[in-house]
Amino acid sequence: MLSKLWNGLTSIRLALLSLLLVAIASIIGTLLPQQESWNYYQEKFGSLLAEILWRLGLFDIYRSPMFLAIIGLLILNLIACSLKRLPEALRLFQSRPGLEKFQSLPKRFRVTWSRPYTPNLLAHTLHRALGRPLVVTEKDSTWYLYRLGRWGRLGPYLIHLSIIIVVLGGLVGKFWGFQGQMNLREGQSANVLDLSNPQGHKTLDFSVRLDDFQVHYYPNGTPREFRSDLTFMKQGQEVKQAVCRVNDPVSFEHLTFYQSSYQAVPQGPVTLEVTSKDKTFTIEAPLKQRVMLPDNQGMVILWRVESNVMGLGPAVQLAYRPENRGHPMIFWVLADASREQPQQPGPHMFRVKNFDLTYSSGLMVKYDPGVWLVYAGFISMLPGFWLAFFVPRQRWAVAVQPQGKGKYALTVYGAGDRHKYAFQQRLARLQAKLEEIA
Repeated sequence: MLSKLWNGLTSIRLALLSLLLVAIASIIGTLLPQQESWNYYQEKFGSLLAEILWRLGLFDIYRSPMFLAIIGLLILNLIACSLKRLPEALRLFQSRPGLEKFQSLPKRFRVTWSRPYTPNLLAHTLHRALGRPLVVTEKDSTWYLYRLGRWGRLGPYLIHLSIIIVVLGGLVGKFWGFQGQMNLREGQSANVLDLSNPQGHKTLDFSVRLDDFQVHYYPNGTPREFRSDLTFMKQGQEVKQAVCRVNDPVSFEHLTFYQSSYQAVPQGPVTLEVTSKDKTFTIEAPLKQRVMLPDNQGMVILWRVESNVMGLGPAVQLAYRPENRGHPMIFWVLADASREQPQQPGPHMFRVKNFDLTYSSGLMVKYDPGVWLVYAGFISMLPGFWLAFFVPRQRWAVAVQPQGKGKYALTVYGAGDRHKYAFQQRLARLQAKLEEIA
């Protein structure tokens, strides 16, 4: 049974199965929203389906026991395969094949040296073409023996090690790191993060202040760039100032701050002028709070505020229900009354009379102690791929035999286990060079 278990752990089928399960889990983690609240899932999927998916751990699949078991199986397979095959690879790497191994190689071509024989010229030419040789003398013949690409045997095991390091780095980041969100208005300071998972808060030993927020738009009104000017403070003293942009994060005290989102918010209630038939009045509308119209004529909610809607400038989005019947109707009202306004459903007509706009910057804050392990794994994987796939393994032998009357015969033997095109190219160059100097 132990032998069968060992053969199973070292099989390529188990490796393919593990990779397939990782791919399936990753697809699930991409399609299903991860690490949201229970109310969100209940509303989106319904109580029964949400309960099933929740208990299966599919809403936090990368931390679920199922996913960790798959990763563990993959790591176990890589370790077992390496332990089984690495000793043989090391033996072949360190071994020095005997002359008879090279003499059994296929014969490729033969050149007659008709000039005065100069061993130094031949050795120099062979060194440039094939590298450093092992020189063996047999009777009256001299053999130049070459083993190329023997480091390539270690490439797969360097890849295995790199994958293990990357996975370990990811697990360290998942279990010993954290990720949270910090939302700041201009001039506001905070030192508390809203953690993504587990749900909760984390207090930092320093505070962050948003000094200024800027957003630039394309002509059609879509954001081109947004940035936050931040100040980091410890014990009331300013320690560092930095600019955080999208794809240009800021690091402080082992934490990384990413510019993830922003929102335009009013500094107070928005003053709306409302016209109904021949009657005009004003109301104060706080953000996302229901405001009743006089005489029970309906209600309105200030749903959103934007600093630039489709290149038309600031605007507010209202949810309006006349006479408190039916579903609310949602529409935009431009702050610039001189512009042509989007159509409003009526019977009330709304106009923005006054509001002061500011921004709330959304910063994603992350602490990942395993990121350097991940970087190290990826960096070490590159030479592993190079050794495993791009370094040809070849064996060459050049026999120099005297033919009498000052002539010598150069016989070239060679073979390669892959990269046939590269082997043929090297063979053609070597033949051309030896025929030139001979």
